[in-house]
Amino acid sequence: MNRLRLAAVWVGVQALFIVGWAARNQINEVSGTSILVKVLPVDSSEMTRGPFLTLSYEFSRAADSTVAHWQSSSDAVWVVLRPEGGVYVPVRVSSRRLFAKDLQTGQVMLLGRLRRSRFYFGVEQYPVPPGVETPAASDLTVWLHVDTTGVARIEQLLVHGSPWPPAVTPSGTPSPATTPR
Repeated sequence: MNRLRLAAVWVGVQALFIVGWAARNQINEVSGTSILVKVLPVDSSEMTRGPFLTLSYEFSRAADSTVAHWQSSSDAVWVVLRPEGGVYVPVRVSSRRLFAKDLQTGQVMLLGRLRRSRFYFGVEQYPVPPGVETPAASDLTVWLHVDTTGVARIEQLLVHGSPWPPAVTPSGTPSPATTPR
């Protein structure tokens, strides 16, 4: 009977962990914000890697003087963005943890890591469906969802303001799609 009780407690702890994790993700999803950012051209050899489109942003490119401040490639970095002309642009980079009180109205922070003189935020690749033509980076903008901790994820890619890849109905014809917000 003692083993049965221990097994029940262990299953309960695991269930509690999963429910807590799901609740945390849901809170971050609801409490975050959506921002529109421009995509910058990428070296053509890196544009597509397998079934993924490689994306680069202005806030991903670190100046040599900025990189010298970080000790290692595992260091966290926070980039502050502000709205300008309909898209968000970088304002500053910080090696210390930022909080909402450190931001001005309208600003958003992204949490990333430094790797090979570039900042990575987990939004640098997007899956390309089979048979869909890859758009030019200069034609792309991206809706990012940024949670309250600074973690970003891609909501939608846009080509000339239209969702990409286009949604397809079961009959094979494109269907109208909506952008976030």
